[in-house]
Amino acid sequence: MAANQTLYVNNLNDKINVETLKKSLREVFAAFGGIIDIIAMKSLKRRGQAWIIFKEVSAATNSLKSLQGFPFYNKPMRIAYAKTKSDVVAKADGTYVERPKKIVKREDLRKKTTNVAHAPPEIKTVSTPAAPAASQKSIQDRIGWNPNQTSTKASGGGGKPAEPNRTLFVENLPPEATDTMLSMLFRQYPGFQEVRLIPGRNVAFADYQNEYQAGMAMQGLQSFEMTPDVRLQLSYARK
Repeated sequence: MAANQTLYVNNLNDKINVETLKKSLREVFAAFGGIIDIIAMKSLKRRGQAWIIFKEVSAATNSLKSLQGFPFYNKPMRIAYAKTKSDVVAKADGTYVERPKKIVKREDLRKKTTNVAHAPPEIKTVSTPAAPAASQKSIQDRIGWNPNQTSTKASGGGGKPAEPNRTLFVENLPPEATDTMLSMLFRQYPGFQEVRLIPGRNVAFADYQNEYQAGMAMQGLQSFEMTPDVRLQLSYARK
């Protein structure tokens, strides 16, 4: 599939409200560049999928490589370039050609019988300001809990490690990390309640219902690779 500005994303959680889904997708994908629009629909045959239309092809490429398999509302995203250029992009660059009705009908029929990525439907869009472009990240590893893995990081601040409790101290975050992105990571483990990102300090706190659930998340996400050069460091928060 040729690289283009539009990404087709499927295997999304179809139980999430469409507006909530679009907002969450925007927060995750905007770290890679300016977004023209995000299209997601309520109809039965289109649930569980979305189209992300970037301003630049490079932003689409970086996000595809970095977020492939990223756990989003408890399901790993499957991302591909859209099969054809979206109408909004084609109109912007002057290449838009209205398709004959017969062709449109034939494509609609094919959509019902295949699961390949297609161009998003035409809708009115509002361009949003470009977000700062992030360096290519490698958030590609599936999240999994290894019960034999042991924590190697002591609680932040040095000295005696904090006693096990329901709150994790998260260090070594990349500057482009957001509350939504971190929530998508930590909500994969039972008992997740919230994540609190501390602005300007590259640290956060993740709360669970009890210390056992927090410990499970710490074992599963210890040293998780956020970028090629940055790995999460987790410990129990000091009380």
